[in-house]
Amino acid sequence: MNKYLEYIKTSLLAKITLALLVIVTLLGIYCMTQIYIYLPTQIFVMGVVVFIVILALLWLTHYKVPKVSVVVEVLVCGCLIAGVFATNKVNTFTEKVTETKEVETVQIVALKDSKITKEQSFNKLTMAYLQEDNNAYTRSSEILKDNKKKVKKEKPYKNMELAYKDLKNHKVDLLVLTNLSKSDLSSVEENYPDQIKVILSKDYALESAKAKSVNISKEPFTIYFQGADLSSGDNINSVGRGDVNILLTVNPNTKKVNMQVIPRDLFVYIPCKDASSKLSYSGWWGGIQSSIASIEKALDVEINYYAKINFDGLTDLVDALGGVKVYSHYTYNAGGYNFVKGYNEVDGAKALMFARARKMLPLNERSRGYQQMELIKGIFTKFAQEPTYNHAMSVIDSLENNFTTNLPKEDFVKAYQLVVELLPKLQTMENHSIEGEYKWHHDEVNSNYLYYFYPNKGELKAVKERIDSVLNGQ
Repeated sequence: MNKYLEYIKTSLLAKITLALLVIVTLLGIYCMTQIYIYLPTQIFVMGVVVFIVILALLWLTHYKVPKVSVVVEVLVCGCLIAGVFATNKVNTFTEKVTETKEVETVQIVALKDSKITKEQSFNKLTMAYLQEDNNAYTRSSEILKDNKKKVKKEKPYKNMELAYKDLKNHKVDLLVLTNLSKSDLSSVEENYPDQIKVILSKDYALESAKAKSVNISKEPFTIYFQGADLSSGDNINSVGRGDVNILLTVNPNTKKVNMQVIPRDLFVYIPCKDASSKLSYSGWWGGIQSSIASIEKALDVEINYYAKINFDGLTDLVDALGGVKVYSHYTYNAGGYNFVKGYNEVDGAKALMFARARKMLPLNERSRGYQQMELIKGIFTKFAQEPTYNHAMSVIDSLENNFTTNLPKEDFVKAYQLVVELLPKLQTMENHSIEGEYKWHHDEVNSNYLYYFYPNKGELKAVKERIDSVLNGQ
């Protein structure tokens, strides 16, 4: 021991190797404390054993062959620094996308070319709101009070079409938008977000969607994918219209999978309104929990988890993967892009158009559902086939602000392993839609005259049977 201490005192190289060794030890311990929740116990224990063996060898070599040791320690140190960066990034990502609460963002807006700003006095301004929307008046009044503002007049309207028309004609200066009034307005003018600017806003928390947890490595489960239209500029925690609704049922024991698209216009019961309307509005009015409750009641199935992505996130995700190869069931043009029947290479912008186009497709909404499922297959395939460090970091960057889920963060690695293991099934599984017809009638929640999708007799029963077949291992 004395000889070793004397060696440390007299040799600069010994001091360097010892310092590096201490750094390696601390970095390794830090990495292990951060990643243990993501790894199965066996793999984590094996990793700890390997790290201890490496440390022991480094301790020996730093004294016996210091020149070799310093090179090895620098390399190990570099790897561990990259590991620290990656684990911090993963932890930040998982905490951000799993520990979220959805909110209704209530906005007070003006026309985009208006000179109105949030700093000015509102004393000479008139503010319009939807009369039948209980939250419009109370919450806009609260927002004004929070910002120490008063308007000259608050003007109620029977419908958003008239209110929006008066906004464009400068008969009113401000317009209150809640989730209900946004859905009402979108049926009048779909591109209204491009015509307005937000002056004041406030978030109001909604009920969280609680997971029905299972061991996804050993037990079958169903996950609900929602593509939310947040084109008004809301963040991912804001509720939006659920334009994409897909159920993926997985049985890890039998390796069976089923993917089911659900039309966004399906006429369903919406718990938060105690009335029926479009499925897409269920998520808009009550958040992801409301969408799940509506689907479970309509199909008589249980949903274990959800994954919600903003359309901006879809674009960024595909670009982060360097583009994906997606199968199209049709040849058509949409948004300046050409798609051929068969496989197409798409970047983020083209993928978004692939997921959203419907009017030029033969079965309209049903055809779009088929295309959306193919895009999900393409994304699964690309990531599973090229699970590189750079891809993983790019995917995290692309999803961090555009994705939420209630899948526990400790199950993320299990989910990835399942994707890799089930990739052949995911690539070849049959796409299931729902056959039916559209009918026009007045909405039960507001006064709009809208079209709704009604499944043919036996269609919903067939959906449940397909899901149950996978869950039961048949």
